[in-house]
Amino acid sequence: MKKITLIILSVFISFLFSCKNDTKTETPETEHKTAVADSISKLQQKIVVDSLKKKNPLLILPPDSNYTGEYVDKYGNGIIKFKGNFRFGKRHGQWMSFYPNGLAWSELHYDKGLREGPNLTYFENGKLRYSGYYKNDMRDSIWLYYDTIGKVAEKVLFKNDKMVKKLAGN
Repeated sequence: MKKITLIILSVFISFLFSCKNDTKTETPETEHKTAVADSISKLQQKIVVDSLKKKNPLLILPPDSNYTGEYVDKYGNGIIKFKGNFRFGKRHGQWMSFYPNGLAWSELHYDKGLREGPNLTYFENGKLRYSGYYKNDMRDSIWLYYDTIGKVAEKVLFKNDKMVKKLAGN
């Protein structure tokens, strides 16, 4: 009986403490501190992103984890390297990458950070290198691989990112 009474008492006490009214009003001073903390957090995120990009120049990361907007990265000569959009920190819509000579390298589509839709990748001479479709971030179609003059070299059927079989060429 004592155990049951203690259990009921402890439940009642925890209920009382959890129901306490925590309505805090922010003063201009606390709002300023919050804004400064957010600015420092974003600055720290940018430092981390810049450090990672220095290690891998082909890495694409948003300026901060909730960034929504256009993303453009350029080579030292001013030619666009990557362009696309982020939505809430994830790639969304069409993304393009380019060779240093300005010709397209690849075109890929995203839906909330996952590859979704057509993928086209090109040789530096502008000819198609390979093409296929993604579904839920997995290869899911017939992928065509081309030689440097634009002729189909290989056809491969993928389902759920696994190769099902190689198909006859052209």
